[in-house]
Amino acid sequence: MKRMIITLISLLAIMSCFIAFPGAVEAAPVNNFKITSGINTAKSSEITFDGNRVISGTAEPGAQISINIFEPVAVNGTTTYRLIRNYSIVVGSTGIYSQNVALKEGGNYLVVAARKDNRYSEVRTTIVRKNKVLKTTLSQSIAVPGRSGW
Repeated sequence: MKRMIITLISLLAIMSCFIAFPGAVEAAPVNNFKITSGINTAKSSEITFDGNRVISGTAEPGAQISINIFEPVAVNGTTTYRLIRNYSIVVGSTGIYSQNVALKEGGNYLVVAARKDNRYSEVRTTIVRKNKVLKTTLSQSIAVPGRSGW
């Protein structure tokens, strides 16, 4: 009976640690997961005029890479995100992956994730695609550095 009570108390203590420290039960990261081109991971958002972006990187062979693109949807003052595109890649024996993704005009909220053997890693970013009218307007403007005498 004494042994059973000690076991029960130990089990409760372990469970309370997982409740108190939820980060302790998060999945370990996928080995070698990196984005090497297509997204500047040092920035939280980027601006482009391009309709496509090639996202490349590395991860351990056999990892499942998913690239999900969401758009914001505002309803009654509340913003939610709707999935508009999804790409899925399995990393080959070289440990390299690459995917051409289509971007819509406006905000594109990307989540690039890697999964393997109950391990998980992700990178989130925003790519704002501007329209071609703005690009044309900007390319026809003249900018002179320094002070204007006008």
